[in-house]
Amino acid sequence: MWGTTELKIGIIIPARLESERLPNKVIKPFLGKPMIEHVWRRSQLVSPNVETVIATDSVEIAKLCKTFNAKTLITSSNHINGLSRVGEASKTLNWDFYIVLQADEILVEPKNLDKLISAIKATKKQQFLNLVTNLTHYNELSDKNIVKCLVREDNSIINIFRKSGSVASEENQLNFTKKICGIFAISKEALEKVVKAPAQRIEVSESIEQMKAIEMGLEILGVEIDENYPSVNTEEESVEALKILETDLKQKTIFSLIQ
Repeated sequence: MWGTTELKIGIIIPARLESERLPNKVIKPFLGKPMIEHVWRRSQLVSPNVETVIATDSVEIAKLCKTFNAKTLITSSNHINGLSRVGEASKTLNWDFYIVLQADEILVEPKNLDKLISAIKATKKQQFLNLVTNLTHYNELSDKNIVKCLVREDNSIINIFRKSGSVASEENQLNFTKKICGIFAISKEALEKVVKAPAQRIEVSESIEQMKAIEMGLEILGVEIDENYPSVNTEEESVEALKILETDLKQKTIFSLIQ
């Protein structure tokens, strides 16, 4: 589908200050660096290196990003979610594929960004791909803060939700229910369709931006990774993230590379 020319793939990090549960979280310091810098520096470890842009409506964030030489785009403050902000930025960037890396994914492993890039190049036809991973505990099935999905055997996603409605045993549910990670990729063509369309019912009701694509009839391919570290949405999660940065061997190794 993509032809023989090399795809132009970039990483975009939508960032804003007005997060509801933890205001100003993207500039919150962790081990001497603001969260947005952690995320950006990890994106720089992708091999081969791809262009990374931070899209924000905040002059404060943009000024901060200049201190560590990150490329930024100032976007409107009227966006309802990150995907909408990416849509505006795409008019300037004009990439073939946009890897959307949320600004609160402070523990993202660069190897998983590499895996997503490889999947884009390998599928030849998929226009929307999302990292997914296994759930590890039964209580995650009912945890509304963990976005989950049902997948077919080919890893295409059937449905995305916050709380399981399955009547199967919890043990069985863990076999076909995956965790949606906060990192996905969307083609320029699909992005234009999704952004132009009005908000969809389930997307709004469940506060899950990827559901808009499914409601519109677009297929999302789940790209499975071994492990997904938590993102930061609350003060409690920020404490947990700091602890992981300080004690987890893999995370300590990555942190040493971005110093």
